[in-house]
Amino acid sequence: MKYNKIEFWIATACFAIIFFSRLYQGLTQYNAADDGVHTGTQMLFYTLLPALAVIAVLYGAFLAVHFYVMPRFWRAKRYLIAGGIILAIFIVTGAILSAQSYFGSWIYRKYCNADLPATRFISRGFDIAAIAFFIYGIYLLLRCAVVYQYRLHSRRPTIVSQIIHEAIMLVGTWLLILMLLIATNVTGFFYTAGSFYLFALPFCFCIYFLNLYLMIPRYRSGGRHAGVVYAIQLLGIAAFLGFIENAFLLQSVPSFSVDVYVLFYWFIPLVITVIVSWRVYIVNQEKYLELSALKTALGTSDATLQLLRSQINPHFLFNALNALYGTALVEGAARTGEGIQKLGDMMRFMLHENMRETIPLSRDIEYLRNYIDLQNLRVASSEGVTIKTEISDSDSQLQIVPMLLIPFIENAYKHGISFENPSFITINLQIDHNRLTLNVHNSRYAESNPEKDQPGIGLDNVKQRLKLLYPQKHVLQIRETKEDFFIHLTLHLS
Repeated sequence: MKYNKIEFWIATACFAIIFFSRLYQGLTQYNAADDGVHTGTQMLFYTLLPALAVIAVLYGAFLAVHFYVMPRFWRAKRYLIAGGIILAIFIVTGAILSAQSYFGSWIYRKYCNADLPATRFISRGFDIAAIAFFIYGIYLLLRCAVVYQYRLHSRRPTIVSQIIHEAIMLVGTWLLILMLLIATNVTGFFYTAGSFYLFALPFCFCIYFLNLYLMIPRYRSGGRHAGVVYAIQLLGIAAFLGFIENAFLLQSVPSFSVDVYVLFYWFIPLVITVIVSWRVYIVNQEKYLELSALKTALGTSDATLQLLRSQINPHFLFNALNALYGTALVEGAARTGEGIQKLGDMMRFMLHENMRETIPLSRDIEYLRNYIDLQNLRVASSEGVTIKTEISDSDSQLQIVPMLLIPFIENAYKHGISFENPSFITINLQIDHNRLTLNVHNSRYAESNPEKDQPGIGLDNVKQRLKLLYPQKHVLQIRETKEDFFIHLTLHLS
């Protein structure tokens, strides 16, 4: 529905421009037509009015086909009815144009004493109708391409779909304006502004797309000599395209001055296009950074919400844990008391420090150790389970996003433990200056694990958080087989 409204108003605007342009030209000829050979009145009734009728008939045919036949019959797959109505509209349009052709030849028939056959007028009228319907068919194809690319870009905005979308819109607008200028018979168009419009603007289009999507990104991500490389690429491509433009221009306008071309058709358009493309790139980057910040905030809020949902009356739980811890010590269950204490420390971490954007790396490592020790209590009596851990201490001031490493450890205990078959978990965490390296290798026995159905943060969530919070500052490799699972994470902290 939105496209139909846009098309209607564009078609109406084009019709009004062409109609009143032709009317103005006809009235100008009418005022200067009484020269003794033919009167202005004859020009008005036999030339101007038929010409205006042609414009109105073509506009009416477009409205009938595009806004009645196509949506009501063609899109409903009633192709025979749609084809019959379109054929009828074509015949009526051709007949009216044939009548206009007959009335428009009154000067030739009157003063040349020529009796032209009726088939000449009929042929000319239907030729114009056929050309108009052919152009409409091309328009339909372009319309389908534009709508398809728009929907594709809206649903899956990739860089390729964005370039195709912008190119179709730009070239479509250029062709529409070109057809309007030709249809209105602008005096001297092809000898003044027409040469610029036909040749310089396509040159600007090419420079715009190449600079925006190819050269500027390479320059921004380049190294030490990126500026020199960018300038050489830009001038080289501009010179090559300018040579092609100049060749076409000299063929069309042989008397064209090379000095005028270099200044007005090459240098000034090049400068303006480069400035515009840089401005568009900066605006796009600002929008991208804004969206990235919103995604980061949304991901953090979502993770916080998930953790809040998992917390049930923290004060009650802490009091209950303290009571259990005291009972375990009274009964001499030292290991049970130790486990309860570690669980309390973990819950305090999740309740307080997990709400921060970043925490000291040492606190996150302490949480990892508590989690591993607590899990090892569960498997301590199983002889077939081998747990190896090597975790470095962190005395530095490095900061890390909380709960970023624990999902990898949780995944190993969740899917790597079997009480029926031999299983293993190997955890290695090393810190070298500001680089953190985590390797987790475990067996896979998810079906026999009692925690396989328990909810967790999940590796997909961690991947998304790494992309948002540590872009180009992390390397995550995952290798899995039927027997084992291995992850390698390298993280550059600040």
